[in-house]
Amino acid sequence: MVASPSTGVLPPGIDRLANPVASPVRSVTTRGITQLYYKYIGHLRDRKEFIAPLQLTGRLEDYLVHEFIACAYRESGGKLLGLSNVGSRGEQKFDIAFIQGSSPRSPVIIGLVEAKYLRNAHRLSEIDSAKDEIATTLKDLQRQVRRFDKDKHAGIPVYLRSRNKEVYGLVLVSYTKPVDHSQRKDKEEFYKFVKKRAVERRLRFLDYETPELNSVYEDEAVAALGTRYHASLRAGLWRAGRL
Repeated sequence: MVASPSTGVLPPGIDRLANPVASPVRSVTTRGITQLYYKYIGHLRDRKEFIAPLQLTGRLEDYLVHEFIACAYRESGGKLLGLSNVGSRGEQKFDIAFIQGSSPRSPVIIGLVEAKYLRNAHRLSEIDSAKDEIATTLKDLQRQVRRFDKDKHAGIPVYLRSRNKEVYGLVLVSYTKPVDHSQRKDKEEFYKFVKKRAVERRLRFLDYETPELNSVYEDEAVAALGTRYHASLRAGLWRAGRL
């Protein structure tokens, strides 16, 4: 079960999490990445008719990263800017480094995010042709979401606002399939598969013990090449679990 797009009902285990539509962000720059994530869920939901067809065209990781950056900029009133693919030679490159400051000469990194785009199928495939990639991708994420103890990254001072100075993992999980009688059952089995692989990597949703996913939208209709598809998108903000 996932959060309903229409009712905002959240799945078991994350019922205390804020409704992304009903929880306005007050002073985004002080409340951090978590609140921005919930606004981002609403931002993507509002654009589902544009995003759903793109799920049939290939990987959307870079596009969705920049949508997060744009959402953060808007919600912070321009006080928070996200830089993409940040890292000097010999350093890990992070998908997003959120910075703020009073001048371009004195930025400070307040949040680091590593993004992963998981999917069941390659482009227009009718079978789950991309499932084999998921275990490897989540193994990489486990390595990348960690406590960050450096004072600088890419030459920029780092003062992370996350509770344990951790890097967040933004996980976006796409499901597409031609419409048929088994599509809904197959979809839920796929999302269970993703969560099982994530449990194996000790990944979890924020302060919860399991790697939950929020619904962005479900079964958005897409017509392409004479075929009717349904496209669903779910997301999570994951951290490294306890060893």
